[in-house]
Amino acid sequence: MTLQQLRYFQAACRYHSITGAAEALHISQPSISIAIRELEHEFGLKLTARRYQGFSLTPEGEELLTLADGLLAHTDQVLSHMRDLSQRHYPIRLGMPPMVGMTLLPHLYTHVVPRHPDLTVSTREGGGNMLLRGLLEKTLDLAFITHDQPLGEEFQVLPLMSTETVWCVSRDHPMAGRTAVSVEELREEPLVLFQKNFFHYEIVMHRFEEAGVTPRVIHATDQLSTARRLIQSGIASGFLLKSALSEFRDLVGISLTPPIQAQLSLVWERNRHLSADMRCLIEDYQNLELT
Repeated sequence: MTLQQLRYFQAACRYHSITGAAEALHISQPSISIAIRELEHEFGLKLTARRYQGFSLTPEGEELLTLADGLLAHTDQVLSHMRDLSQRHYPIRLGMPPMVGMTLLPHLYTHVVPRHPDLTVSTREGGGNMLLRGLLEKTLDLAFITHDQPLGEEFQVLPLMSTETVWCVSRDHPMAGRTAVSVEELREEPLVLFQKNFFHYEIVMHRFEEAGVTPRVIHATDQLSTARRLIQSGIASGFLLKSALSEFRDLVGISLTPPIQAQLSLVWERNRHLSADMRCLIEDYQNLELT
């Protein structure tokens, strides 16, 4: 039995799919399947049972998953602790959505990093769902997340600031002078939305579903620059964080009725060991005021 086999088994269980685990870990599906077969052969036990889609765990598989979760969590704590003891500084792998990065990256490098000369940060942009998955899979250490609902118990959350998701149009749009609009009024509006792995997509789509309105989405993107160009040109309208609009003077943000409130938080996996550098960054954000 190896730690890698256990990690592959754990990932397959987390996604209830060998395909999903392979995609998340960026490895081939046979690598996952072989690892599970090798574990079954070593223990002389059947760990999984095939289903029409994916697989289910046998009672023995459930027991192994519980033990593997504990062992792998402890292994990660040992690795992080020994790295701390070596007094080497590893880059903090920090994730953030594009809209958040636009405003927080300057703040990070002008207010936080200069306080700690030995601290280095490696940043990665992506949708909220992808970033949370990165925290669980240990490809990210910390992440800035925007959300409108509490996150899962597996995450530790440090609230940083409140903001609002607003409907954005070009300055010459017929409704640019409005202070608020309802979702029903947007029924025929061509929209550009962020892709499905973004929390922003889920928040907006939930509001349309509540109103019984099917949005007219003409484009989905993971690029903030693309969304901005389509909105600024008048080709489409879209939804952005109000806190980001100070950077986009060519756009007008209009509140929905009722408003879509959002929370920006710094998030990490609850049970993981925090390096000294991670603790420094978290403590700085506990004491900083974001506006």
